[in-house]
Amino acid sequence: MIKTCVLACALLVLSLGMTLLGARAHAQGAVCGDADDGLARINTLTSEAQDQMRPLMAEYFLDQTSTFGTDNITAQMFQPGLCSGIFDAPTPPQTLWLRFVVSNPHALDERRVLGFVEYILDEVVLFELHNGELKERARNGRTLPSPAKADTAIKVGFPIIAKAGQDMEFYLRIRGTFAPTVTAMLMSPGFFDDWTTLEFSMSGLTLAYLSVIALVSLIVFRHIAVRFYKYYTLYMLCLFIFTFLYDGWLTKLFGVTLPVTLAAPVFLFFTGLGNFANVQYCRILLKADAAPWAWQVSFKCLSGVVILVTGLAVLDPWRLTIGLHLIYFVSPMILLAFAIQQIRAGLPQAWPVSASLLALSVGLFVAFYSFLFPAGIPQASFAYELIVLRPLALSYSLAIMGETLFMMLAISTMVRAMQTERQAAVVELAALEHQFETIKKEQNEVQEVTSARLEALEAALANDPNNRQHLSVKQQFLERATESVLDNISDQDFGVMELASELAVSHKTLGRRLKEANGHSPASFIRSVRLSFARNLILLHRYKTVSEVSAAAGFASVSHFSKLYREEFGETPGKSISLFRSIQ
Repeated sequence: MIKTCVLACALLVLSLGMTLLGARAHAQGAVCGDADDGLARINTLTSEAQDQMRPLMAEYFLDQTSTFGTDNITAQMFQPGLCSGIFDAPTPPQTLWLRFVVSNPHALDERRVLGFVEYILDEVVLFELHNGELKERARNGRTLPSPAKADTAIKVGFPIIAKAGQDMEFYLRIRGTFAPTVTAMLMSPGFFDDWTTLEFSMSGLTLAYLSVIALVSLIVFRHIAVRFYKYYTLYMLCLFIFTFLYDGWLTKLFGVTLPVTLAAPVFLFFTGLGNFANVQYCRILLKADAAPWAWQVSFKCLSGVVILVTGLAVLDPWRLTIGLHLIYFVSPMILLAFAIQQIRAGLPQAWPVSASLLALSVGLFVAFYSFLFPAGIPQASFAYELIVLRPLALSYSLAIMGETLFMMLAISTMVRAMQTERQAAVVELAALEHQFETIKKEQNEVQEVTSARLEALEAALANDPNNRQHLSVKQQFLERATESVLDNISDQDFGVMELASELAVSHKTLGRRLKEANGHSPASFIRSVRLSFARNLILLHRYKTVSEVSAAAGFASVSHFSKLYREEFGETPGKSISLFRSIQ
C-alpha cells in the first residue's frame, strides 16, 4: 500500500511539473508587437470573455538610486517590456517605473484592476499623466496603513476607470520587492475578486492546517521521542510564521507595516530554521545516529551547511540567497536518499518518510522554480488559470500538505513498531519475573533447610555438657568474656572493671588473658564485641536508624559509634543499613 502511494505521488508531481513547464514554455513563446511602433505599452480593452485578465504591456525604467521623481521621470528613456508583463524587480534602494497606456475604444467607461502576482511590494504609487503633469491617483503596498491603500485585498491592486473613447497614460512607481520579478496584470473587478479570494482561502487553509499539525505534534507525538516532537513542532511553527508573514497576514490582521528590508531577513531566517528542523527530525525518525559513520557525518555536514547558508542569506537577502534556495531543495533530496537506504535496511517507517520527502522535494522544486523563473501569463478567463500558471502558492501548500500527510503515516508506522516492541518487552519481562520468583522460592527453601539444620546443631551443642571441654582454655575464657559483654550490651557504663568483676579476675589478669586469647586489650575487646553486635543488628534489620543501633549496642555517642564503625568495617553504619535493606 505504501509503495503504491509513493509511486502514485511520484507520477502525480512529475506530471504536474511537466504541465507547468509546458505552460511556461508556451507563455514565454508569445511575442509582442514591435516596440518601435509604440504598441508595446498600449493596453486596448475588449469585452471578450478571454480578456478577463491580460498581462500589462508597459515600458520600464529602473532607477538605480531612487533619485527620479514625478518632476523628471517623464523625460527619461524607458525600455520596451515583454508582452508577458514580467519585469525585473528592483532591489533596495532601486525603484522600478512602468509607463503604459490604457485605451478604451468603447462608448462606455470600462472598469479594470491593475494587480500584481507577487505578495510583497512595499509601496506602489499610480500616477496619471494629465496635461503634461503626473497626478497621483492611488497608493498601495505593505508599508502603508490600511486607510491609505487603494485596495485592502491580500494582493496589491489599483482600481482603474478607463474613460469611453480615450487613451489614458499612467506611470507606476514600485519599491521594496522580495521576488526577483514583478508581474503586472490588467483584470476585470470580478476576476480580481475571485483571484484574491482564492489566494486568501489557500493561505488561510494552509495556516490552519499548519496550526493543527503543530498542535497534534505537541500532544500526540511526545511519547515517541522528546527531541523528535520538538524538532517537528519547530518545523511546523517555522512554516506557519513564514506563511503568516509572507502572505501579509501581519499587516491584514494587526495593521503592522514592515518594510521588505526588515521582513526579508526574517523570512529567510525562518526558512533556514525550518530546514534545519526538518533535517533533525528526519535524522531521529530514520535512526541516523545508528547508521554507518559516513551517513552520520553527512547529516552533520548538511546541518552545518544549512546554518551557514541561512546566515549568509539573512545578512544579504538579495545577493546571497541562492545558497539557501538550493539547500532548501537539495536537503530533502539528501534525506530521501538516506530514507531509501533505510528501506533496504528494513526500517518500517522509511517507506512513508520517502514518500513524504518526495512530495516535499517536487513541490518545493515547482514552487521555487516558479519563484525564480516565473512563467509568462497569457490572457485568462478564470482565476484558477492564473493560480495554475503561477503555482508558487499552490505548489508550496501542496508540498507541505503532502509532506505532512505522509509523515503522519510514517509516525503511525513508527508508533505501531514501538508498540510491538513494547509488547514483546512486556512478555519477556513477565517471563523473567516468573523465572526470578521460581529461583527466589528455591533459595528460600534451601535457606529454611539450612537454618533448621543450624538450629538443630546449636541446640545439640547447647544441651551437651561436654561441648566446652573440646575448647581450649583460652577459647573458653574468650567465650565467657564475650557472653558477659553481650549480657550487658545495652549498659553504656559496662567497661573493663565491670568485665573483670563478671569474670572474677583482676584487671591485670583480664588484660593478660585477653591479650593471649585474641591480641586485644580489654577496652578494645569490649568495643569490638559491641561493634560486631551492632553489625548483626543491621544485618537482621532490627533497627532502621543509626541512632537506634548505636543505643542498642551500648554506645553513648552516635558520632563516636559511626567513627568506630567506619574504622572497623570500612563503611558508615548508614550505608550498611541502606545496603542490607536493598538486599532484602
